Amino acid sequence: MFSRYAFRLFGDLAKKIEPYFPFLKEELKRADLKISPQEYLANALFASLITFMLILPVVSFSISFTFGSFLFGYLTSITLTIILPIIVFIIYLNYPKRIIKNREKEIDKYLPFSSLYLSSILSSGLPLHKAIKTYTEFSQHEAIYEEIKKIVNDIEFFGLDIETALERAINRTPSRKFREFLYGILATMRSGGNIYTFVKERTTDFFIEYRRKLSEFSHSMTIYTEIYLVAVFLGTIFFIILTSVVAALGEAQNVLGLQLFMIFVFLPSISTLFLFLIKRAQPFWE
Repeated sequence: MFSRYAFRLFGDLAKKIEPYFPFLKEELKRADLKISPQEYLANALFASLITFMLILPVVSFSISFTFGSFLFGYLTSITLTIILPIIVFIIYLNYPKRIIKNREKEIDKYLPFSSLYLSSILSSGLPLHKAIKTYTEFSQHEAIYEEIKKIVNDIEFFGLDIETALERAINRTPSRKFREFLYGILATMRSGGNIYTFVKERTTDFFIEYRRKLSEFSHSMTIYTEIYLVAVFLGTIFFIILTSVVAALGEAQNVLGLQLFMIFVFLPSISTLFLFLIKRAQPFWE
């Protein structure tokens, strides 16, 4: 219903501004959002309009109540609330990019293990189209399963040959690594090479890179742990002891307030920051 009203109101305007967003169509396809660029732009414009209409009276009333002038509040609120719909429009346009990035991370996370599984299936001598179908029947890696399942659907339901199905998968997948992997399979097939050998070699490369990232993460964890223990944990304990000694000598005021701040505000805050940095440093994080 939202899309229907949005297209009715802003369909023509969206069609006019669509050429200014040349990459939107490709981003929507890679994000697996089944909507045309014109409809998506209409939704973005409609969401911005709703935001403006909801925020305007609230801000207008707040400013008018504060300064006691309705005209001043109304004019000021228009200026202020114009910014928020623009932000909503920008967020809406960047939403497909966010989906693409998240899907790429999910695919790259499981790609080494999925390629190993596919390599094991191919080692039995099955042709590629049967091997990938077998993969979809037993795979538990959801992100890659969805990509492979689309290849199977292109072959079984749309009657495409395996090469065309791979080309379509290469064009729509959000992951650069998976795209290169599929392209390598396609090139090997067209050149008459051994697909199993190629997949096995690429699997080895994926695990080498995976081990390298794990090693880098282990090194980063060592540094983070040393910094946290020395600079944060021990530093906080040293500060509390020092301020207690100074307070006992009667040379400091409000020491208890500083100590409570360090224990209940500073230490939890800095610990949360370190947890965030550790999560970001992981080879594949969600």
